[in-house]
Amino acid sequence: MKFEEVSWYSERLCREMNIKIYGHYGPAFIAFPCQNKQSDDLSNNGMINALSYYLENGLMKLFCVDSNDDETVSSYSWDMGYAGYKLEMYHQYIINEVLPFVYDNMKGYCEPFLIGMSMGGSHAANNFFRRPELFSGFIGLSGKYDIASFFHGYMDENIYMNSPTHCLRNMPNDHPYINLFNQKKMIVVVGRGAWEHLVIDSNYELANIAHEKGINIDFNFWDENSVHDWVSWLYQMPIFIDKILKE
Repeated sequence: MKFEEVSWYSERLCREMNIKIYGHYGPAFIAFPCQNKQSDDLSNNGMINALSYYLENGLMKLFCVDSNDDETVSSYSWDMGYAGYKLEMYHQYIINEVLPFVYDNMKGYCEPFLIGMSMGGSHAANNFFRRPELFSGFIGLSGKYDIASFFHGYMDENIYMNSPTHCLRNMPNDHPYINLFNQKKMIVVVGRGAWEHLVIDSNYELANIAHEKGINIDFNFWDENSVHDWVSWLYQMPIFIDKILKE
């Protein structure tokens, strides 16, 4: 399997950011790591092996990015305004730094899919809902879509704009993004097993909002055997990658 690794210093995030690239051909996928993890998260936990058929046969090309969760959703700073600002800068990093890099690597414009598990699923959904014209869709496994809940009751514009349930709830029913959403592939998966109670309420909330707004997200509520851990995600992700590649 072809593998590359690149890094550069992001002026937006004021830190070195890495991207690990797997595969040689196929549609581009940007993968976000779990909370506080980095670009080696999928490799360290077996996801690259789980997707090896697609990566080795030119069915997908995977760009695994770093997070800055330690400064945002996991920040222990008293300054929630600064944490919200850094969350917005992470979105700007994806749009203005990662996407141009992906275009260059893919030898032209493309609309990547966004994928992730747990907090990675939250980032995938957020970046898609913010800029749906730039992406083909997203897969969120065990994500939490009320990102504002990480900020202990503090709210400002940056946090609001990066919390999908807040933005979508207040989106007018005739907003042009809704038609655009429905041209893309959106998959949300959550179980009822161990530790999924931490995120499932926001999945139900997102489902209710989507129903009210006419946003056609493919929701998948699995049973108690589906847990908030890699043992479930390694099984689920290939199923839904296969689904979107075949549609």
